[in-house]
Amino acid sequence: MRHTKTLVNSAIVLLLTITIQYGCKKADQPAVAPETPAQQLVEDHLTITPERQKIIDLFNKNKNARGEATGLVAAAAYRNFTVNYYGTVPNDIKTLVNGEIDQLYNTSTTSTTKSRMTNCPINVYNAPGQGDLFYTNGNVYIVNFSVYRSVHTGPGNVIFHELFHYLHDNWVSGGFNNSTIYNLWQNCRSSNVYPAGSYVLSNQAEYFAVSAEAKYCNTNRPPYNASTLAGSDPNCSNYLSSNF
Repeated sequence: MRHTKTLVNSAIVLLLTITIQYGCKKADQPAVAPETPAQQLVEDHLTITPERQKIIDLFNKNKNARGEATGLVAAAAYRNFTVNYYGTVPNDIKTLVNGEIDQLYNTSTTSTTKSRMTNCPINVYNAPGQGDLFYTNGNVYIVNFSVYRSVHTGPGNVIFHELFHYLHDNWVSGGFNNSTIYNLWQNCRSSNVYPAGSYVLSNQAEYFAVSAEAKYCNTNRPPYNASTLAGSDPNCSNYLSSNF
């Protein structure tokens, strides 16, 4: 009986030793990255954060189905665009909004592109806390006046950039996961024509909007302007010229 108990104890010790050794060996192995789909959704523009949802609800609550504003939202029309101002908006912000729209009309984009852009309302509000400059669900939101002002210390057009997200989402086959734009982005990433970490490389949506902003309006980040885009990423430049 004692001999049997000793054998059992020995077997238990052996099993524990093997388990510990295997566990240590497994822990030393590098983690295996999960497989990802060939085309990932763009979180920045398809995921509605709680902060963004509050802004969206704020404007939706104060507009009727035709997009005309009531209550605390004042709807303004500027050059065929609907601009919804919530609360008190300083004159310099309104001047910046109108100036960006003026610049948009002066670009070499086609009349069709410009006409399509006018279907996207521009919503302006100085959101408390973490305001944002973003596009979602057929609307542009300018809800951080400090950031919006800072953009205009150099070249850049926030509204034009966000409206290209709108075009990408609504007027390009496949929306944000259009295979042509996705492949252009991937090819650009692998060619190392822009510095690592450049915003234009972050995902296919930002790649498309930043490239368009650079080509037609100039911007303060790579690829900066039409000349740089044509030299660094001619396929994207040609795609934009052919389609927009």
